[in-house]
Amino acid sequence: MGRFVLFVPIMLFSAFAQASPPAEIRGQAKESQVDEDGPGEDEIEDEADGEEQAPPATFFDQRWHSLGPLSAECLYTGEVFNNARGGKTTKDATRYRGNLDLKLRFDTELADWWQGGEFCIYMQQNHGRTLTADFVGDGQYYSSIDTGLAQDITQLGEYWYRHSFADELLTVTMGRQDANADFAFADLGGDFVNSSFITLANIPLPTWPYQTLAVSALYQPSKQVRLGGGVHDHGADHQNWWSNTTSRGLFFIGQMDYQPFADNDDALLTLIRMGAWYTNSNTLSITAPSSYDGNYGFFTTIDQMLFTEQHDKEQGLGTFVQFSWAPSNRNQVDISYGGGLVYRGLLPGHDHDTLGLGFTLIDFSSALSGLTGQTSENAMELFYKARVTEWMSIQPDVQYIVRPNGIERDALVTGLRCEIAF
Repeated sequence: MGRFVLFVPIMLFSAFAQASPPAEIRGQAKESQVDEDGPGEDEIEDEADGEEQAPPATFFDQRWHSLGPLSAECLYTGEVFNNARGGKTTKDATRYRGNLDLKLRFDTELADWWQGGEFCIYMQQNHGRTLTADFVGDGQYYSSIDTGLAQDITQLGEYWYRHSFADELLTVTMGRQDANADFAFADLGGDFVNSSFITLANIPLPTWPYQTLAVSALYQPSKQVRLGGGVHDHGADHQNWWSNTTSRGLFFIGQMDYQPFADNDDALLTLIRMGAWYTNSNTLSITAPSSYDGNYGFFTTIDQMLFTEQHDKEQGLGTFVQFSWAPSNRNQVDISYGGGLVYRGLLPGHDHDTLGLGFTLIDFSSALSGLTGQTSENAMELFYKARVTEWMSIQPDVQYIVRPNGIERDALVTGLRCEIAF
């Protein structure tokens, strides 16, 4: 068994910022998501009461975080993981990986320009390596800050303008953006480390760190229903191993969010998402030297709070399930599904700590398994995310991966993640 070294990566950057969960600043924990401080909140009518919320705590004083209409968020995520068993090899199988995010926002109303407008730019810097390519060989990426083949990325990842109409009845976003910010996710999966709980596997979303130019819109006709859709640039440079495109095209996605009990303040959160996607980029066949004119699929997720603490509705136990499908003749992974349990505030005096247990699986295409022997990959994850201070959390994490990439030996991956909001 390989040695496992734990340490807390703390880097002090003289930046001004607002705190946010690490996935949120990257656009992967969604703005419509259940709030980080409580998984039982009504997410579709977030802040519907109109009360101004206090800004989250950060390492630097809040006075450093905004200047008139301009505000900033800065977050560092660092993690060290070890492949303790199985996979490709366990020799010297300890790696450190870090991610720095900086997001700047400009509010046109605060600038006395016009109402309902917001400009945003997002910059990222990745460093270090993950275990996937050399040690574990997993297809789902055990780490949500894994960027694939290009491990060192420094870029201006997003730049967009968003406008809200009729008191946010309709919002439209134009520019380079992350499709996963609004589409194809389960709210309660946001604190997991494994990437399949953040971004549903086998959907070729133009998502972090390969965001693209797009136009997207969200329309909320009632408390119970929200409709959304987007059109994104899509092509051969999109970094998805399970679907190979040979031409540039467009990626279309549509989604409906449904909260059946949104008008009942005493009801537990029930949130159902259903959606479908299509791209007209030519997609290579799995078995033949030919291509298809496009690719498509559908997905669904369900978030359900099971119970909340009587003294605090922000604490309690919730569960989620997720499923996505794509045709097996042009996708290496045709079926993906998973789910989990999340408890916020399980231990007395630790109201903001989160305990999570999840399971996710990808089925490789039957056409592919006949050629390579790949069958399926299962990943099980257990974590405890402890809020050490208001601006820092530490998250021990254990993942058992059955048949990484459908062919490797079962792997045991253990590690520690640290998040610091500056």
